[in-house]
Amino acid sequence: MKHIYCIFISLCTTLFIWSCKDSEEIVPASLTINKNELSFTGYKSTLAIKVDATRRWSAVASEYWITISPDNYPGVNESFIANVAVTVSDNATGQPREGHVTFFLQDEEVITLTVKQSIQDEGERPDEEFPITWANLQWCASSVLNEGDDFEAGSCVFADGITNSVDSETGEEITCDIGYSFTDTNPSGEDWIWTSCPFNGDWGNNFYYQGRIQNLTAGTYFYTFRFRNGSGPYKYAGTGGLWDGEVNVNGKFEVKEEEEEQEEYASIEDYSQLSISWAILGDWTAKNPIPQGEQFETGAQVFIEGLTDLGTGTANKHVTCEIGYYSTTNSDPSGTDWTWQSCHWNGQWGNNHYYQGKTPEISTAGTYYYTFRFRIDEGTYAYAGTDGLWNGTSSTYKTFQVTM
Repeated sequence: MKHIYCIFISLCTTLFIWSCKDSEEIVPASLTINKNELSFTGYKSTLAIKVDATRRWSAVASEYWITISPDNYPGVNESFIANVAVTVSDNATGQPREGHVTFFLQDEEVITLTVKQSIQDEGERPDEEFPITWANLQWCASSVLNEGDDFEAGSCVFADGITNSVDSETGEEITCDIGYSFTDTNPSGEDWIWTSCPFNGDWGNNFYYQGRIQNLTAGTYFYTFRFRNGSGPYKYAGTGGLWDGEVNVNGKFEVKEEEEEQEEYASIEDYSQLSISWAILGDWTAKNPIPQGEQFETGAQVFIEGLTDLGTGTANKHVTCEIGYYSTTNSDPSGTDWTWQSCHWNGQWGNNHYYQGKTPEISTAGTYYYTFRFRIDEGTYAYAGTDGLWNGTSSTYKTFQVTM
């Protein structure tokens, strides 16, 4: 996942969306939720409801076995649209139980959400101490790709006592794979292909993982993520919680053939007439500093008038991008002492295209300068800086640290 500005956006299924202050125009106070009842069956689990509010609001659970998150809410004159997680704890009573969550708009009670949990089935109780009870398809770079492009997506997972109790840099014992199939089937089946993907960071009370699927031919694909805690059972992410094949389902993306790509950029008659007028280093990094032997990962944006501002939401094969680094001095990136590594298109970002890349593994501790370079076909490279194209003075490199 992966970038925070004034508005934090997740391109596929979104868990939190924080928006800026309302305009000066006064709008009527309101709060709505997209369902009035949540029903849980069996062991502890988490479901979500969407809250849309135009004023300060709060929510109070009636019973100790119901919790909600996030547990902080906008202030006066702020708007909030988000999927709010509602979690019920283990039903130790062995009996059906019912509670509710009351939503307040400013200080006025406006809506009550009914929460029901069915009788506990002992056969459903997991053996592991910290079971995975929630996982969600959180983000994808693009759901429409060109042949030869990589598909990239991210997913969140929740395990009470792990993801909400430690600030992790490794993901602890929770491992993750991204998988795909040509058919929309149960992801535990044998027709799914899985690839390990790395821990990306903490995301509220969850862990966030991001993965990539490569070497794709044209066609329609279904995808999801699977998680396990140690050697425990796999749990599969869906579009709104753990996969159930009905409400929370697999994600979907399409890979287009070569000729279809040309149609999306059909308005471009001559690529030699295009130029890179702007590029900037992003604020997001996967980790900084990094230990010896690991790769540094970050991103950059580029603007090409007549290409990136077409808003196709797909990569263009005429544009290439590389991430580069150098360890000794703040030197011109066009020099021969820089190390470059190809990196991939990651998504549409307004009128820009966003690329994300990793350096090679770095074995020597120290401070490293880095930037990105872009070019169209075999044209001249343009280098990203901190405030537009690199110029060595007002728009320069960024740095990262490699520790022993």
